[in-house]
Amino acid sequence: MINIFMYPVSGIMKLWHLLFGSFLDGSMAWILTIVFLVLTVRGIIAPLNWLSVKQGRIGALMRPEMTELNEHLTQADSVDEAVDILTQQRELKERFQHNPLVGCFPAFLIIPAFIGLYQVVLRVSGSANEPVGMLTLGDVSSFRTSTVFGVPLTDFAREHHDLVLPMLVAALVFTSLNTLITLYRGFLTTVFDQKIPRRLLWFMALMVVLIPWMLWKVAWHGPIPVTIIFYWGCSYLFTLLQTLVYELILHRRYPLPEAVHEQRRDSIRRWRAKEKKKEKKAAKQRLKEDPAHKEEVAAARKRHSAIVAEARKIVKSNSQQEAPREAE
Repeated sequence: MINIFMYPVSGIMKLWHLLFGSFLDGSMAWILTIVFLVLTVRGIIAPLNWLSVKQGRIGALMRPEMTELNEHLTQADSVDEAVDILTQQRELKERFQHNPLVGCFPAFLIIPAFIGLYQVVLRVSGSANEPVGMLTLGDVSSFRTSTVFGVPLTDFAREHHDLVLPMLVAALVFTSLNTLITLYRGFLTTVFDQKIPRRLLWFMALMVVLIPWMLWKVAWHGPIPVTIIFYWGCSYLFTLLQTLVYELILHRRYPLPEAVHEQRRDSIRRWRAKEKKKEKKAAKQRLKEDPAHKEEVAAARKRHSAIVAEARKIVKSNSQQEAPREAE
């Protein structure tokens, strides 16, 4: 199944090598082919990546207003009131043009490209003399004789520790810097008294250390061809430069207002004071001591859920009716 990723990757390599091979000989043509494979894949992904980063920032910008509306929604005691609040939430999302699903797309291209390249290099470095994907037998033979910094592209990195070390260290540095910048961006917009966002930030912080360590171990001891190390270094250098450009654009076009920073600082204070845990504990204790109150709370929750569900149906119906009018 994963072999299908090999064909588009080998096709891109074939096209670039036809270009560079027309005026360059040997290793340099293949080195530039790998560099431009990175530029091609990352260039295709760059707009989607920017949309992902932009939507993340927009989500943070609208959060103070959305949090306030959510609080009002939990206190709504009529369908009309809930409809009004849900309509305001929809208008808020439309005003900010917020679509969180966009952030999923880049990974759907990055991962197949990496798998495809790995399959191509493994097959090229194999013992069988046969075409690989869209690379001809002549391309395969030429690739096998190519080197980067004196190391054959198809050899495993573990066979050339001294020569591969500078390339590997550079790749790790680019990866770590990119992860640190992403971590800092996440820190600025995390609501710490909410369990899932907080744990995602801790997980990202762990990845700052864990990813370089795992990649070092795999590259140093595993079946990782030198081509993959070179591709990885070029890819994360591009990603690092791209991330720095994105940060500059975010700072200028989408600066975080004081309300977002204040919300983060307030969430840190509540998290450290364990206010939510204390509130939940007090609520559970009261329900335990007063069975009648427990029934009242359950009935109120059921009634509120019914109100919100009915309000959502009305808002959805209104939205569907408005769509044809806007099209006209």
